[in-house]
Amino acid sequence: MELSNLFDLYQVSFDSESKKLSWGKRLSQIDKHTSPLGLISHGGKYWILLHKGTDVPRKLPDIGFVRSEFIDCDNLLVTRLLTRALGKLSGERVFSGLGETYFYLETDTFKNETVHKCVSIDIKESLRFSSLFVELKGTVFCPTEIVFKSQAFIEQSPKFSFDMTTGMLNRDKDGAFIVHSPGKGKFTSNAVDISGQKPISLRKSRTGALHHYIELMNREFRGAFNINLKQMSADWRQHYGNAEIRAVYNKIYDVVNAAGGINVVNASLSEEGFLKLKAEDWPVKVNFASSGNVEDKTPTLVVLDSKEEYENAGLEDKKQSFYSPQNVVQSTYNKTIISKGIKALKVLIDTWIKEIAIKLECNNRQFLIQEFKDNYWFVSVEQRYKADPVIYHILKCNGGEFIYESGDEFYFDDLGIELPEKQRYFESINYVIDMSTSEPQVCSIVHEGIAAVPDGKVLFDILNRLEKGSVEGITRHYIDQFLSADIKSDELLNSRLKSLMEKYPQKHEFYKDELKNEGIQYRSNAEKLFFDGYFEETGILLNYSLKGQHNEYLESQTGHFYDAEHSAYFVGIPKGGFKFSRGQFNHIRFLDGPDYLKRRCVELTATYYVRNKSATVLPFPFKTLSECVEQKNKTSGERK
Repeated sequence: MELSNLFDLYQVSFDSESKKLSWGKRLSQIDKHTSPLGLISHGGKYWILLHKGTDVPRKLPDIGFVRSEFIDCDNLLVTRLLTRALGKLSGERVFSGLGETYFYLETDTFKNETVHKCVSIDIKESLRFSSLFVELKGTVFCPTEIVFKSQAFIEQSPKFSFDMTTGMLNRDKDGAFIVHSPGKGKFTSNAVDISGQKPISLRKSRTGALHHYIELMNREFRGAFNINLKQMSADWRQHYGNAEIRAVYNKIYDVVNAAGGINVVNASLSEEGFLKLKAEDWPVKVNFASSGNVEDKTPTLVVLDSKEEYENAGLEDKKQSFYSPQNVVQSTYNKTIISKGIKALKVLIDTWIKEIAIKLECNNRQFLIQEFKDNYWFVSVEQRYKADPVIYHILKCNGGEFIYESGDEFYFDDLGIELPEKQRYFESINYVIDMSTSEPQVCSIVHEGIAAVPDGKVLFDILNRLEKGSVEGITRHYIDQFLSADIKSDELLNSRLKSLMEKYPQKHEFYKDELKNEGIQYRSNAEKLFFDGYFEETGILLNYSLKGQHNEYLESQTGHFYDAEHSAYFVGIPKGGFKFSRGQFNHIRFLDGPDYLKRRCVELTATYYVRNKSATVLPFPFKTLSECVEQKNKTSGERK
């Protein structure tokens, strides 16, 4: 079956006056005249898709239609156009509008109003991977009544309405929704976070939407068009766990203690947050000062209020008075501290200590946390808008020490070092330069926004088993068998199982929460034997078993992963540390340079403090570089 047997393709042209209209108005004109299956703007031109045999669109004074052949069009154009047609063709909670396609996830509530969670789907082309990729963006359609924007903004924004029967997303000036997140700053466009709400399942996440998209595209176009996810395989793989993370954090604590520990200073109008910190058990030496500045050079954590709170009390903002180029200062807000529970506060404390350790590195101009003695330069590029000048930020490292410099767009040309340029506007690029050779060697690290996702078949098999485990539990008969069998066990597990059955003498089935409340989890060898044995006997997978050997999904998302064929890597989660509530995306970086330097770049991601106990996605000296840039910007701001 050929696409040309199913559909007709037309290119749309406008007269000179119509070309002055906005993108949306031109799309709207085409839509009203032809009601196409798919409609896009691509390569500066407009294209429509119609069912085979539909009458040729009538030419208008300001709009013309030219028949085109699929064989003459590139894959990106055809795939984008077919994606737009899904709303009218499938009707499975896929909504297509003027140049837009959304997969519908679910409704939610905010301030008693209904909001609609969606994922927008578009197709882009990667030159690095020589393939197309699916761009997914979490989107919330929000009633105009609860948008935290000015009325002028709301009036100018395009309005939308959903047609649940036709699969159409209508742009309607009287529509009730706009693409925006409700609330003031607290919410992002990726999700609406309602406290106390259960996490949405993977079927209603971006992972699920991606697999659903692939399935629908292959089904709706009946073999005339096929789309598959590109497979990646590891040529080099390294896992990490809690032991590696602990070793790095112990080194961080040593660095901070060697600098005298931390002075915790309260500059807030309230003592609540400060006293809460005082009650915590800190992993480094701390000295608490209830007010004022600390004169010595010991690193300082200062508890502050917002600028508005100081102004309301008739005071100046105290934050800047604590900062100077010579001092290492980390700040936090009193409100942040008092809003956190015990576990979240411990995470925050480790984060502050980590940030202080990195600032100590910058002040000392040497790597103190992890050893790095190579003669390398790490380069990031700053250019907010295309018209802005390029600024290079450079961390020059040698023998465990480093200096920071910045340079203009001619900096590397003047040195005779050629840096490869971006190939697509949406790429971001960093460079690692080996300066130890007679001719400097460059490795580019390119991020296109592409992510690795788990195999759908494995993923949804696990989801089905988890669903089954959430309603079936473990039978009393199995527990009796386990206790009476002559197998390796331990007294603690046995006593907890017996206690559970004595507590509920009439129950025939015990669910995961009841087991958890009794202290039975997937930790000891005996517990693993207990849960795995039930899985093998019944196929019921409980949450605790997710860390077991049968979970291929978790294995695919952990550690440092390098694919030599595609010259790409990603950095996943610690082994055994996954929270199974949402789909896991690992963003892929493309490497372009000598093989030895590619491998070295991936090795340098093996640090666990940059992303709070997960390995970093860029070689760790880039974190030091970003801190140096931040310090420079603060100093520049003070001079002004």
